[in-house]
Amino acid sequence: PFAFLALVACTSGGTISANSFLANEDESGAQSDGFPAPSRTVVWETAMRTVREQGYVPDPNASAPTSGRIVTRWRMSLQPFSGKGWRERVSMRILPVDGRKNYWRLDTNVLRQLNDNLTEPGNPLAAEWGEGSRNTDRERFINQRIELAFLPGDVSKEFRSKYDLPNKADPRVRTAPKQPDQGPIPGLPFP
Repeated sequence: PFAFLALVACTSGGTISANSFLANEDESGAQSDGFPAPSRTVVWETAMRTVREQGYVPDPNASAPTSGRIVTRWRMSLQPFSGKGWRERVSMRILPVDGRKNYWRLDTNVLRQLNDNLTEPGNPLAAEWGEGSRNTDRERFINQRIELAFLPGDVSKEFRSKYDLPNKADPRVRTAPKQPDQGPIPGLPFP
């Protein structure tokens, strides 16, 4: 039994598994600003549509509008070279903004793992998924797409008055510190 435990400890060090990724999502997710929306269910439906538009398939057993949680299945892109193929998974939570009625924020995680198989890198059954890392660009993009659905230009005055939402030009509440956009060269945003 001790040899087995030592083997498990050696093989699991340094990698982020899908289960540990989902368990630790509270500390690692990209947070959106708080934005007005009628209900968590409406935000959840918009998030589901956005996740699908980005090519991810939501897992119906792990996603629910009542909990405000969305988890997708793995999205794969296998390549003929080792270390070039990848898979990604999205995990998202929709949370209320404290002290603001009808305001919500998103905690979004996108885990990317590379396929380290040397002999058959294009075979999904033989894939050897290496260390995982967060795809922060994708996280921010998904959050921004969902936020934009609820900003004033996209919602009518009647809709806002029906659900007691503000009519300001930018009704977002800053819940996370603003991070500068970083491009390929530090300090310069993407073109």
